[in-house]
Amino acid sequence: MTVIQRLFTAVFGPGVERDTREWRIECPQCGHNADLWERGGVRYKASGTKWTLGRCSACGHRGRVKIHRP
Repeated sequence: MTVIQRLFTAVFGPGVERDTREWRIECPQCGHNADLWERGGVRYKASGTKWTLGRCSACGHRGRVKIHRP
């Protein structure tokens, strides 16, 4: 667990992990999907699709990655 994940869990409770595990991070280059919580991210009480800068753990692509609920 990252420092941010520990902080959010301590402040908001165990619902943070449960909500974040519903989110996926996807590489537009190769289509690889990963669990956002396992990658160190936090999305709590969020909605919609978010595009952010990141790196794909499968193909190494650096650039925009999509964070979404399947």
